[in-house]
Amino acid sequence: MGKACYARRKADGIVGNMKRLPILALLPVCLLLIGCTTTQRQQQPAALTSEQALTEVVKLASESVDANLFAPLTLEELLPPQAQLFVDLEEIPLFSDQLSLWNDQVLLAYRQVVLQIPALVQDAVGKVTWQQPDQLVKGGNQSATTYFLEDQGKFLSQGIRIMLTDALKQSQITWDLILKRYAIWREATMLWGRAPLPEITVSVDEHLFDLCIATYYAELGVQEAQARTTPVPKGSGSFLELFQQDVQP
Repeated sequence: MGKACYARRKADGIVGNMKRLPILALLPVCLLLIGCTTTQRQQQPAALTSEQALTEVVKLASESVDANLFAPLTLEELLPPQAQLFVDLEEIPLFSDQLSLWNDQVLLAYRQVVLQIPALVQDAVGKVTWQQPDQLVKGGNQSATTYFLEDQGKFLSQGIRIMLTDALKQSQITWDLILKRYAIWREATMLWGRAPLPEITVSVDEHLFDLCIATYYAELGVQEAQARTTPVPKGSGSFLELFQQDVQP
């Protein structure tokens, strides 16, 4: 009876070992696959071209611009320099209310445009032919934005102008009312013998367009710099590693 039990335990042990053999045999293969995956992940930034990295960082910068970028702007900043005196004309009935409405309409238009610009940037950056891309990658933290705007700034500005003109339609109606009220008040004060107020003929659209372009382009560079200088784990596979490979240990 004892011999039979012993024989059975021995047989079970052999079978158990045989069941474990395939798993042990697969272990080197699993380790090899893991090693290949790790190596591939670590090599990914090196395989990414400088042109691709520059393109991606411009896209990321545009997508990172806050939709409320223009919210801190004051009425004085939104008004053209020639129309700064509007802020102090408190004697004109309902004039300040119209100015406040115009201010809100402009900021809303700016916000709408900021939300649309990333799609325009993505289209424009695809047209860029990067010259000496390796040097741009190792250059200043805003080098991609600077080169992009030099190469595609005209195309981008035209697209933004079209979007902004459409978004400012309501504010333009309000602005026309403001100018009419001002003209009436100006004529009235002249009849009263007061010193004549200056005639305002400036194009507010051009001022708002220039302000939008300058502010947005400056912020695009800021966002590129933040993306390039934000540390990413080595071997993460992020294209941002290409910009930081010389500073990481």
